[in-house]
Amino acid sequence: MNNTEHAYFEAGYKCARARLQSDEHTAQHWKNWFSAALATEPDDSYPRRLFNQGYREAQPRRAAA
Repeated sequence: MNNTEHAYFEAGYKCARARLQSDEHTAQHWKNWFSAALATEPDDSYPRRLFNQGYREAQPRRAAA
């Protein structure tokens, strides 16, 4: 991988947090960073999984019914 696992995870996390705060400009920045970084990877499945994991973890937890 050309970037660290943390970098991909953090990009997903920051993208989601920005969207939750209605800051689409910042969310787009992190999505664009991720897309550019992903283009440099020979296999994009693991970095994509890390980004998605970070994005999910930034989402508020829903209470069980």
